[in-house]
Amino acid sequence: MKFFIYNSSVFKTYLKENSHERGEVEFLELMAEEGMNAIDIGVNVGLTTVVIAKKVGGGGKVYTFDPISGHIDTLKKNLTANGLENASIFQMAVSDKVGTVDFYGGSIIPRENVEKSSVKTTNLDTFLVEEKVERIDLINMDCEGSELLALKGAEKMLRQNKIRIFCEIHHGFLEELGQSVQDIVEYLKKLGFQVYGVHLDDLSLEEEINKPEYIYAHK
Repeated sequence: MKFFIYNSSVFKTYLKENSHERGEVEFLELMAEEGMNAIDIGVNVGLTTVVIAKKVGGGGKVYTFDPISGHIDTLKKNLTANGLENASIFQMAVSDKVGTVDFYGGSIIPRENVEKSSVKTTNLDTFLVEEKVERIDLINMDCEGSELLALKGAEKMLRQNKIRIFCEIHHGFLEELGQSVQDIVEYLKKLGFQVYGVHLDDLSLEEEINKPEYIYAHK
């Protein structure tokens, strides 16, 4: 579904028929609360941004990132269609450094028959200083392999805030970078987070993390 109205009958039918998206929406609805400041990384058509923006309300704010212009255009239309004005959009990738990076479709991982482009990058610690954001409460991430890089670029923020993190794990991409979900788990635990694997089918959590599709972390 490219364009949608949150909680419309068409939207609800779509979620019933698509368990992956339904699980994401339901978990974010549980995580997000009125007045929160949130970061959404890798927004695609804006499904997660709209859900978070609805839940945090006018007293909250969503800072949303995606380097792909087509995704940004669709996100803007979905925010407008849903009457949302509490999201700020940034056309860039999130990593551990400020600069540029080679991008292949939706990932930094080179792939055959996928055109390479150069996209702007930021790290979240630098971003928060530049935008004068004092507090972040929630992070949603779909980074297509850049999960650990994005989190490492946010170390100061992660140390100073009690943040809830919902992160999709792309195991194959991580492996191509010589990384794993265990590297992400260990990094977050060193910063004081409790980390769990998430089962999207019933939203249950597990402490024994092997190869989860998603992780949830909090202090």
